[in-house]
Amino acid sequence: MADDLILDVQEVKKAYDGVEVLKGISFGLYRGETKVLIGPSGSGKSTLLRCINQLTVPDAGRIYLNGKEVLDSNIDTMRARMGFVFQDFNLFSHLTVLDNVRICQIKVNGINKDDATQRAHRELERVGLSERANAYPAELSGGQQQRVSIARALAMDPDVLLFDEPTSALDPELTGEVVRVMQQLAVEGMTMVVVTHEMSFARQAADEIIFMENGHIVEQGTPAELFDASASDRTRAFLNIIKEHE
Repeated sequence: MADDLILDVQEVKKAYDGVEVLKGISFGLYRGETKVLIGPSGSGKSTLLRCINQLTVPDAGRIYLNGKEVLDSNIDTMRARMGFVFQDFNLFSHLTVLDNVRICQIKVNGINKDDATQRAHRELERVGLSERANAYPAELSGGQQQRVSIARALAMDPDVLLFDEPTSALDPELTGEVVRVMQQLAVEGMTMVVVTHEMSFARQAADEIIFMENGHIVEQGTPAELFDASASDRTRAFLNIIKEHE
């Protein structure tokens, strides 16, 4: 199993203006695993994702991707191995959907235009948007834009996909179409770390759930362990509040 360890996060710490946001976070992510991070706002989940792919530099700790330390590696090469799906889509407004999905393949991975185009079309079909290849982001719904950003990340053929609350900017109907794509990726065995408040996704798709609060991991386990037999009063209280608002 150790040979399948894709991501190894060891004692990662981060502070802003003297306030500790991450207080020594450690976990491992194995090939084909979906790990879901949950917890109240401000618990450090998004900061942790940003530290993993070095959008934010951690103050301490080590992060390994396929056995190579992220901090000691070429950052562009390392980020190309970690797809990142943002809350706010981050699409290029002046480019078509097709160009948004193939541009990084060409500019970062050095893939020729014909091959990048074929891969882009495959990934757009995978997320249900093959018919919108020539549209511009402004012509799409929020859910469609987020699915384009997922296709863009997939087209880079990453070792792991990082999702930072990908449905937080969407209304419930549009949330469903994005969650369905993510659930299918989990079924297909995509290796993922997902920060989300979508408990239905966490329950159905996660191999392991990590509950974070105040920069700590409070509890982690399978969906059944956390939802049905949590050992932490704080975890149970958080999940009960979420259930009341679903």
